[in-house]
Amino acid sequence: MQESGYELTELEGAILSEIYHRKRDTAFQIRRAFQVSPSLEWSGSAGAVYPAIKRLEKRELLSLGEPEGGRKTVRLKVTPVGKAALIDWACDPMRAASVGLDPFRLRSGIWGTLGRDKRLQTYHDISASIQENIDFLQDYVKTLDDVERARVQLSIEYQNLRLRWLALQLKSVKDSTAGRGDSARK
Repeated sequence: MQESGYELTELEGAILSEIYHRKRDTAFQIRRAFQVSPSLEWSGSAGAVYPAIKRLEKRELLSLGEPEGGRKTVRLKVTPVGKAALIDWACDPMRAASVGLDPFRLRSGIWGTLGRDKRLQTYHDISASIQENIDFLQDYVKTLDDVERARVQLSIEYQNLRLRWLALQLKSVKDSTAGRGDSARK
């Protein structure tokens, strides 16, 4: 258990950060931030935002303002206990250094079991998809606040690392089958 008395999930930490650092103070704004995330994993979490906000409020890490305006908008505010939990979460060295959920890493070992042609095609296709993502992120990063900019810049660096790893794998496949003829292509 952390100093705040409550260990946040990654989703809860991200929600508190959206409210506290990025000034997204309605459930709709937070859900929308997840929906438009360049990360498929975060965009897929958009439906989990409302239940997580309810948990955070129940644990008194968030306070809800009175409904206001025609749409009865409820403003969210991180409480002092919530701020302590957010800081604990952000500064937890073990969790921050975790490799976490990584779909690329999860699949990478399987690619090595594929036949040569399928492996080469897969490496080329994934490389192209990563490059497309990098191009998008390089434009997107220009529109962001400091908190999100750091996150996206790290994503770009990670995508570049993936490209370098794929290039090494491509070279290895090509080098290992050079001169073997058609029997090595299956």
